Amino acid sequence: MKVLFTTVYKIKKTKYDYFVSNTRNTIFRYTLPRIQSFGLRFIKQNIPTIEILEYPTWKEYKEKLNEGWDVIGFSFYLNEIPEILEMIEYARKKGVEEIWGGNYGALTPHIKEYFDWICPGYGEKEIARKLNHKFDEIVHPPLFGYFGIPVGFKLVTFGVLFTARGCNMHCSFCQTPSFCKKPHTIPIESIERVLRYYKERGVDQVIILDENFGMFKKHTEKVVELLGEYKFYWYPLARADIILSNFSFWNENGLNGAIVGVEAFNQEILDDLEKKEKVEEIVEAIKKMNENNMMIVGTYIIGYENERKEDIKKAVLKLKELKMDLTQICVLTPLPKTKLWEYIEEKYGIFEKDWHKFNAKHLVWNHPHIEAKEMEKILRWAFKKVYPRIMPFRTTIKFLRRYSERNRSFIKGAFYMLNQPIQANFFNYA
Repeated sequence: MKVLFTTVYKIKKTKYDYFVSNTRNTIFRYTLPRIQSFGLRFIKQNIPTIEILEYPTWKEYKEKLNEGWDVIGFSFYLNEIPEILEMIEYARKKGVEEIWGGNYGALTPHIKEYFDWICPGYGEKEIARKLNHKFDEIVHPPLFGYFGIPVGFKLVTFGVLFTARGCNMHCSFCQTPSFCKKPHTIPIESIERVLRYYKERGVDQVIILDENFGMFKKHTEKVVELLGEYKFYWYPLARADIILSNFSFWNENGLNGAIVGVEAFNQEILDDLEKKEKVEEIVEAIKKMNENNMMIVGTYIIGYENERKEDIKKAVLKLKELKMDLTQICVLTPLPKTKLWEYIEEKYGIFEKDWHKFNAKHLVWNHPHIEAKEMEKILRWAFKKVYPRIMPFRTTIKFLRRYSERNRSFIKGAFYMLNQPIQANFFNYA
């Protein structure tokens, strides 16, 4: 069978960039573009007979379909559904026999009728069974990204690492428990192999994008020891309580920052979200990382059911005081297969029919105190408050201090930053 897996096509004027979507600033910011599909790369690494197509233009997608395929698989998110349906329609017209769907967008019950098969969660083994392909353990592919500035200059190339999948917390707003019902680890041998690959190519910055880094304690300790052994600077997506309880050990082994879920400053809201975390822990973890000149990315949610405009503004001013390097502010958005979706749909109703707006930047349900247009104004105001024009300079100074401390010299630290590799091999293992 000829099998092609693809992502959504690129839309003109749409920038798939983490900083663009969370700062609304076109000049005074860094850039962190989305250039690889990590999920598709995992599938390709473990099932080499398939082909993948990442973020093509519409023209590139059409040309690829001219090669003739038995199966087209689509990896997508909720807000990408309209484009995916266009791509499916075109594939059907070209005579593709089977259409498969995967990733978080495929959890949406409303669109199941468009697919011949929905791949459940992390699907390497399920896909392998469908294609009569066998493999033993998951092999971690090389995954790369870069951190730069808007003019197109790459400052730092980094490797992306996954050490485990799933999450054991079951927060009410999160789709992960439905996507990955049983959390599990990536084999430590596979992790070491990809770390060695990064290091051999001069890449020593690693972002760890587990849904909950640290939930497997012994496994995490082995990973952290490897990161320290290979002398990586690394940044996990992790809970504040886990960061605090492991701070000394992680710091000794190269911790250089983290992505942390703040979500709210009201403990009752955190409890309703089933975060199982204290506001004080979150603030303390961020404060500790700032004291150690670490890069901090935080996520925050506005628009809870009992919040009014003035409540949100007070909270955003508190958020500003945390001085994080990037704050991802999201409007409370119910997602399919979550407790929040069920609760909001039953109590208030979800009015929005445009899937594009389910990107956590629009109000899609009937909020009791704030209208949709007003929420967008509040969001724009919030971005301006937490991301002032001096932010990139503040972050740069923080990095210089951090690298100067580790290199025992300001000059050596500055040289380290300027000498980072700006190109890397963006392909699978040879």
